[in-house]
Amino acid sequence: QVWAFSFNTNQIKFNMKFAATLLAVTAGSAAAFAPTSSFRASTALEANVVDTLKSLEGPGQVWGADGIAVGKEESDFKEFDNFDLYFDRLQSTGVAAELAGAGPFTIFAATNTAVRSFEKNTGPVTADVLKYSILSSQVASSAVGSADLSNQAGKSLTYSRKFRKDFIDDAILGEKTFGPFSDFPVDVACDNGVIHSVGIMLDPDYSAVSGGAGATQL
Repeated sequence: QVWAFSFNTNQIKFNMKFAATLLAVTAGSAAAFAPTSSFRASTALEANVVDTLKSLEGPGQVWGADGIAVGKEESDFKEFDNFDLYFDRLQSTGVAAELAGAGPFTIFAATNTAVRSFEKNTGPVTADVLKYSILSSQVASSAVGSADLSNQAGKSLTYSRKFRKDFIDDAILGEKTFGPFSDFPVDVACDNGVIHSVGIMLDPDYSAVSGGAGATQL
């Protein structure tokens, strides 16, 4: 009876050692095939600024006064003001192909509403108009006040601080929306740059009024 107990104990010890060895081998094999950070860094661009714009969710918009006619409250959610039109103009003008490279780029992307307004009141969104809103450098929203804002149109965007808000030309950076809905996205990281959304299509004919470039006002 004593011999049988000793045998069973040794059997258990053997099984435990075998299981531990098997787990170690399995873990080692999995680690050998797991992707490493160096492998990820060497891959081609998977989400560049153009690809990201295609699916980027814009600020949440409410119905406002237009909602009354369709039985909605003014404060009811209507839709997200996305970037489909800005994306389409990048494609149709050929600028998108120029943004497929390594970068880095900073894009001040106008919402659908902003593009429609520009085309209605100013003119078509051409390649030159788009390049005016694109920098060949990466600039975070927190750095726009001190960074070089030279754009691809050969000009420079104008930063100012007014009404406790950061402005790029006439566009508010990081604009807040009405109610609990999502704000204008900024600092959207991409493989080859960053995207900041704006509610005004930046205009190459912009001219800073008094207290413009770099101005700080209340």
